[in-house]
Amino acid sequence: MIMKQKTLNKMACLGTLLILTGAVSGCSKAEVPSLKINSEDVASEYNMVEVDYNDVVLEEQISCLYSQIDEQLLSFSIEKGELTHIYVSDGDSVKTGQLLAKLNVDDLEKKLRDNEDLIEQSELLINETQKLIDYYESLINGSIGLKRREEIEFKISDASQQLDELRNTKETCERENIGFKEIIEQSMLYAGMDGTVSNINKALVGTRPSKGATVMKIINTDHCSFVSKDEEAFELLEIGDSVRIDISADKFYSATVIEKDRTNGRVIMDLDEPDYSLKMSTRGTINVELERADHVLSLPRDAVHTTEDMAYVYMLSESGVRELKEIEVGIMGAKLVEIKSGLLPYEQVILRKGMRTT
Repeated sequence: MIMKQKTLNKMACLGTLLILTGAVSGCSKAEVPSLKINSEDVASEYNMVEVDYNDVVLEEQISCLYSQIDEQLLSFSIEKGELTHIYVSDGDSVKTGQLLAKLNVDDLEKKLRDNEDLIEQSELLINETQKLIDYYESLINGSIGLKRREEIEFKISDASQQLDELRNTKETCERENIGFKEIIEQSMLYAGMDGTVSNINKALVGTRPSKGATVMKIINTDHCSFVSKDEEAFELLEIGDSVRIDISADKFYSATVIEKDRTNGRVIMDLDEPDYSLKMSTRGTINVELERADHVLSLPRDAVHTTEDMAYVYMLSESGVRELKEIEVGIMGAKLVEIKSGLLPYEQVILRKGMRTT
């Protein structure tokens, strides 16, 4: 609300000075010069508008775009190895679980294979060594001399030590392979849903992509909706709200807010009646009413001037002189301004030059 201040009047006077001079041949006395002032018709230079009764509405505009709402941005969760393999192209149809791209982790894959071979060998040796120990222990349980017993006990001890080493080797390889397999798995990019490949970032090929850098996108064209990423959409719209989406001056759609997706920063609105002719990437505008005043005195926004301390209009006096008049305003909408005081119904004020009422 703009508070009223002391009224300021600013007057500009225009005139034309006409000096007529002349001389009459044969006269002994010169004529006295005369001064004539004409009032200029200033009203003809301006477009005028009447103070009238209207509904004044303050609205917030929210932009939205008709697009696929089911989409998946694909990226690697590790920073290891160059991106060397992309198995699809833009526009390809893919299925859930399909391999799409892969980082070069040949060194880890070789270590994994070597460890698997070592694990297999260790398991064979562990079995053979355990059998040998079992055999030696069976001999001790029989009738043997003291010297022979000592020899066998030494062999059991030596075999047991070998068995521990083999088991440690096997466990180390198994533990390493768990890490190798995890990294190798993360080096492969899979489709998380059925859809169409889009926006492959080919510039990443041959580089080591940063963790989370988008490699490609999968979109599902079966379900499309209007989507807004404006912060105002999160503040002003609630799930279940009915909204009007204006496409042009003579075309709009009715829709309902179905989701506020903070994770992906979007508010989703489904059309109440599907239009299969509607093209992707069609832009729309939602006007959310914040405040309104019905049947109040108002002026077009272009007729009202404001400063930090006051609001005012320009009017024409009866003599055609432009005068400033301070007013008190209420709601200032996009097109109309509520006039609370300072003007009477149907008074004429000046529009800014170049502006016309419609």
